[in-house]
Amino acid sequence: MDGSSMNDRAPLSDPAAARLPTVLGLFDAIGIVVGSIIGSGIFLKASVVARELDRFGPIVLIWSVIGLVTLCGSLALAELSAMLPQAGGPYVYLREAFGKLPAFLWGWTEFWIVRTGSLGALTCATIIYFRKIVPMPDAAQGPAAIGLILVLTALNGRSTRWGATLQNITVIIKVGFLGLLISLPWMLGKASSTNLGPIWPDAPGVDFARSLGIAAIAVLWPYDGWINIAPLAEEIRNPQRNIPLALAIGVILIVAVYVAANAAYHFVLPMDAVKESKAVASDVFLVLLGPIGVVLASVGVMCSTFGATQSNMLTGPRIYFAMARDGLLPDQLARVHSKYSTPANSVIVQGVWASVLVVVAHLWRSDPEDAFNALTDFVIFGGSLFYALAVASVFVLRYRRPDLPRPYRTWGYPWTPALYLLAFAAALLSMLLDKFLESMAGSVLILAGVAYFYWRRPK
Repeated sequence: MDGSSMNDRAPLSDPAAARLPTVLGLFDAIGIVVGSIIGSGIFLKASVVARELDRFGPIVLIWSVIGLVTLCGSLALAELSAMLPQAGGPYVYLREAFGKLPAFLWGWTEFWIVRTGSLGALTCATIIYFRKIVPMPDAAQGPAAIGLILVLTALNGRSTRWGATLQNITVIIKVGFLGLLISLPWMLGKASSTNLGPIWPDAPGVDFARSLGIAAIAVLWPYDGWINIAPLAEEIRNPQRNIPLALAIGVILIVAVYVAANAAYHFVLPMDAVKESKAVASDVFLVLLGPIGVVLASVGVMCSTFGATQSNMLTGPRIYFAMARDGLLPDQLARVHSKYSTPANSVIVQGVWASVLVVVAHLWRSDPEDAFNALTDFVIFGGSLFYALAVASVFVLRYRRPDLPRPYRTWGYPWTPALYLLAFAAALLSMLLDKFLESMAGSVLILAGVAYFYWRRPK
């Protein structure tokens, strides 16, 4: 890539630019929203939240509030994606609202840690639960995770339709599994309100407020992924209708499922058991169904995390593809495969770097669960910062580009996107206070992107 390409980009609707075929419908779009969000977090972060808050009332409150915040962000995303239905999603919105540098930094962080880190974390989570069915030593989990990444890389490089079909199958499995988790305690008479203990803390103070902030950061990961539909907009039929519908249906469904799943955890297990659990869904199913329940839970969670891995594998390459189409990355990443009609080069590059991150995480943290948590902490800081900028784009483009057609307009504007941004500001402050190392590492990565961007500009 020569330096001059930094200044050239395709216009909003350049018919000569390489485009991806429209092969995805409404059901696929809903599947991408649900499949992207429901992954490992509802199973692996519930204990973290319980340890911080220690009371059922605040636990349900924080899952509900972060769900509401996610819905507010998705309403803004729906307007943007219906208005600019192009590959790259938030990259395109940031480019049109704020210019090339913020847009480039979005893609930069997506590639180096957010998207590829999510892939690494989710494959680690998938293998953590797979080993409950097929025992394996800790040392084998890293290579197994890399093997899974490479298989999905091959599948998605071969066919977008195959990738979407796999996504839809895993969504049906994970929603069905969560339905069992929510309903079986009541059907089998194993739900007990005595497990809840005191609902609210006696005298919440400064320490409780700090714990609430830490819990909010933990809950951001289970809700992460709502933005994944946007980079695929170019490949969705009738995106002006289907993307807003998919976001509304998907996010509302997930908020209800998450709150109900947490209720199931706490009605079946005492608070101390939830706090100490390393596999809370398995522990719940052990109480409900005995040893066979542990196997069932492991399969269900494994399918859930596998499906979220596939969703990220499907979404990420569209971001790099859009950046390369604008000349911000090597031209090879903007090529559509002549036979398979996929951004195959972008898929391959993503899979390779995600595998490298898995190796680094396992070398840094020998315990597989610690490696998973390390990856999620890094992902949340970088991802949340640019999610906020993407939501802020709705304000900027309303002012700068009132001429653009808006088939869908953000419900509750300006209050709903403003609520999202306010919540993000609070979460950012909490991350800086309680996840300082991860926040600084994310900041250094962003600054490195700034340096690279200006270095590659024409002299």
